[in-house]
Amino acid sequence: MSGRILIRDAEVDDVRVDVLIESGVITQLVPIGAGRIASTQIESDTDVIINAEGGALLPGLHDHHVHLLAMAARLAAVDLDDCATPEAFDLAITTASRSAGDGWVRAGGYDEHRHGVLGRERLDALVGDIAVRVQHRTGLSWVLSSAAITRVGAQASNDPCIERDDAGRPTGWLHRGDGWLAEQIGVTAPDLAPVGRALAAFGITGITDATVDLGPGRLDLLRHARTTGALPQKLLLLGVDGDAEVGEWADSGPAKLLADEMLGLDPTAMAERIREVHAAGRPVAIHAVSRVETIAAVTALQDAGMMQGDRLEHGSVLPRELDHALVTGGVIVIIQPALVAERGDHYLGTVDTDDLGVLHRQSSLIEAGVAIAAGSDAPVTSSNPWLAIATATSRRTRSGKVVGAAEQVDSPTALNWFLTPLDDPGGSPRRVEVGVPADLCLLDVPLAEMLAAPDSVHVRSTWIDGVMVHP
Repeated sequence: MSGRILIRDAEVDDVRVDVLIESGVITQLVPIGAGRIASTQIESDTDVIINAEGGALLPGLHDHHVHLLAMAARLAAVDLDDCATPEAFDLAITTASRSAGDGWVRAGGYDEHRHGVLGRERLDALVGDIAVRVQHRTGLSWVLSSAAITRVGAQASNDPCIERDDAGRPTGWLHRGDGWLAEQIGVTAPDLAPVGRALAAFGITGITDATVDLGPGRLDLLRHARTTGALPQKLLLLGVDGDAEVGEWADSGPAKLLADEMLGLDPTAMAERIREVHAAGRPVAIHAVSRVETIAAVTALQDAGMMQGDRLEHGSVLPRELDHALVTGGVIVIIQPALVAERGDHYLGTVDTDDLGVLHRQSSLIEAGVAIAAGSDAPVTSSNPWLAIATATSRRTRSGKVVGAAEQVDSPTALNWFLTPLDDPGGSPRRVEVGVPADLCLLDVPLAEMLAAPDSVHVRSTWIDGVMVHP
């Protein structure tokens, strides 16, 4: 636990204040015009005194939908996100293969719309007999080179994750095959410390890991990262069975379920599963992206009966006719505004006109009375919340085009989506006030300046329970 920290001249709710933190809790917050926290005794007993110079002091931001272990693995791989063309993709893979030796080349962020069609033959032409595995940007699929296919024994395996051509030969694609692939490779546990540092640099103090079916092995990795301080952020888990699986290092949230076209949609079976979870006193968080998935998810919720705290994860294509059911049932929609920036150009060229009108909704959900909060879905998109806030206000793509101008919101509204509690993402934004834990984000500019042009470069310091975790 931290000692005593005095933050001078910070902007809180448009007022310049001095803030005193003791044992990880805010104990005094005094407007400068009303008299300073200036006692000689206080200053002499204070471990750290910081002059905020008018920079905004905010509650630490919360990302309500991430995949931590996938983030860590992505950081350790060749990042293809900056490869804007097929030629850039080829160069990145070829360059990495030159230093691979007898080991693996791992790359993440493959996007068929930017990088071109991919299969084992294209990888073989680039790397020869090097074992390469490339993860699709969604995290749901992999593409393997022929050497990699041989190394993992895909030809002889009957696992359904292995895609085959008409002759029964593996194409190189694995769909939802993370578990099988990890068993064959013996994947080394990813280091979560770089993830914790990166999130802290954005001012993030709380995260919801939305990975489904975490299992004992993955839970052990997360537990170790939290208890050692490698991952300092407070943590809510969706992919666990219940409180019995976690302890003081994390909390369990709604149970993660999938509405997934690839796996097959059965609203009746989903409704039965929802009833089981609700009967145990726990809400659900349903992954649903496409139109048919969101309709199936909401249909199942209506059939089972909705519970306070139920969530719809993504709701990327969310028909307006579902709004009434969501409002009536108090279902929270967890949106990912940054997807418009990172995938918007693709959407404009490929998404059906009917779906484009209800794509990554924001303003219209608010107008309908639907509760929303925001997450990044990292590593599918950047974990930078300031990029998401900027995109929520502009709705601009990488190339500067606008997707759904009617869905724009103002930047304070978008910021508030990241300030709601982990266990109440649709609730009221947290505030800097006396008596609350010192989970804080200090900017080097006033809030109005930050929100006029959101940029993580302005995050000066981050504290969790009064302990500075950035810089």
